[in-house]
Amino acid sequence: MPTTFKNPVTGDFLPTLQEIEQRSHPEGAPKEEAWIWGAEDEIGRLNLLGPVLVESVLTKEPKYGLVSSLNWDITLPIDPPFGLPRMKYKITHNPDALVHHDWIDANVQTGSQFDGFRHFGHLECNVMYNGLTRDEVIGPNKSTRCGMQAASKHGIVGRGILLDFARYAQSHGISYDPFTTYRISLPVLLDIAKEQKLDFQPGDILLVRTGWTQKYNNLLAANDLETLKQTGSISPTTIGLDQSDEIKTWLHDNYFSVVGGDQPAFEAWPSRVPTSLHSYLLACWGVLIGELLDLEDLAQNCAKTGKYSFVFTSAPVNSPGGIATFANALCIL
Repeated sequence: MPTTFKNPVTGDFLPTLQEIEQRSHPEGAPKEEAWIWGAEDEIGRLNLLGPVLVESVLTKEPKYGLVSSLNWDITLPIDPPFGLPRMKYKITHNPDALVHHDWIDANVQTGSQFDGFRHFGHLECNVMYNGLTRDEVIGPNKSTRCGMQAASKHGIVGRGILLDFARYAQSHGISYDPFTTYRISLPVLLDIAKEQKLDFQPGDILLVRTGWTQKYNNLLAANDLETLKQTGSISPTTIGLDQSDEIKTWLHDNYFSVVGGDQPAFEAWPSRVPTSLHSYLLACWGVLIGELLDLEDLAQNCAKTGKYSFVFTSAPVNSPGGIATFANALCIL
C-alpha cells in the first residue's frame, strides 16, 4: 500500500520504501531509488515544498516571533572533520578610503552547510541522484545538472521540526559522548517526538540536536584545543542516527524534504553498514543533508515555548553545478 501522502506535482499517492524496492528500476540504479519527480528533476524532495504547503506553513507556524539562526561561527570548527582544510577568513581595507572587505577561502562543507546531490553517490552502484554520473560533474561532458543552482532557484521554505536528543538524554539520565560513535535509535527518536508532542507531516524539514556543537563550544571556551583537534580527523567518530533498516524506512516513508543536525555527518560515523544513510538520502531520494548546524538558540526557544515546530528557511548559494551550500538558514517560531 502507498502512503497517505499525495505527490503535489502529479496528485498520486507517494510510494512507501517497500513499494519502491519491489518495482523495476533503471539499469544500474539501486533498488531503493525513488527518482519519482521526472527525468528532468534536479531538486528531489524540495518538490514537496510547493506554494500550497509554503502558504499553509507561513499561516499556521509563527506564534511567538522568535527568530533563530542556524549558522555557526563561519570560522568553526577550527579543524574541520574528515580532514578538510581550515577555513581562511580575513578582513582587508582600502588604504585610501574608509572601506573594508571580507575574504573567504574554504571548502563549503567545513561548517554549517547542506550536502547537495553532487556530493555523495550510491557507492555500490556508482550513481548519484536521478542517474547523475561523475562524468557530468567533472568529466568532459560536465554540466550543472542537479547542482546547487537548482536548489537556490527553488529556495527552501517549509515546516521545520526539532528532535532534541541532547535535552532528552539529559532528562532521562542517558550518558554519551557526542564525539564518539553513538547511534541514536528509532524508538528513541519516536519517544522524543512523543514527549515534545510532535507529529510528522510530508515535506517536514527534520532537525536533530545531538549536543555536538554544544560540546565543541564548551571546549573552545575552556581553550581545550587538543581535544578539539581530534574532531578534525580524516576518519572522525561522531554521534548521529543509526543506519538501521527501521530508520531507513522511517526517513523515506515520512517524506522529509530536508534533514539536518548539529554534528558532522547527521548519521553516526563511521557507518556500521556498507551503504550509509548519505547514499540513500542524497542519491536515492533527493534529500539534502544539513551538517554542523547551530541548533543551540533554536533548542532554547523551543524549550521555552514548548513548541518544536516552526518556519524553516534557507537560501542555498547559487553555485552552477555546486556540490554543497552554506546553510544560510533561519527558523521562526
